[in-house]
Amino acid sequence: MKTFKQAHEVLRDAQKFHLDMAGIYRNLLSKTDDKRTQLLLKHLHEHELRMANNLKDYGAVAQHKVMQTWLQYTLEESATHLVDSLHLSEKPSIEEINGLGQEVDQYFSKLYDSVYESIESEEVKEVFKNLKQIQDKERIALSKATNSLWDM
Repeated sequence: MKTFKQAHEVLRDAQKFHLDMAGIYRNLLSKTDDKRTQLLLKHLHEHELRMANNLKDYGAVAQHKVMQTWLQYTLEESATHLVDSLHLSEKPSIEEINGLGQEVDQYFSKLYDSVYESIESEEVKEVFKNLKQIQDKERIALSKATNSLWDM
């Protein structure tokens, strides 16, 4: 299904998704006793809060006129729907949590690519290109942190 939204609405929805994921990770913390899984969940929680804050800051400084641009894209999913689709076990393992983190990152990569490819305005393209670059840098940092947990 195609969705039409203004650029600022896409950013607001992405920020909400990140905040919702932060809450989900915080809730999952109480469901595991494994220290490595807890460390990963704490890191993912902080990652999602950081990404939500980045979007808030980005939206605040982006040019108002640019953010009023209408966009057409196909991705629209809630954090809860994404988590439910993965069917995590009652006490999720570190592998399941890592998979969830990867799914969230893939969702945002696809979202930003979808928006980027559906618009003609170079100004708006630049906004979503920058967001994709930020997402990619965070994904690399998250990957490094996750890899260090495997070594424990």
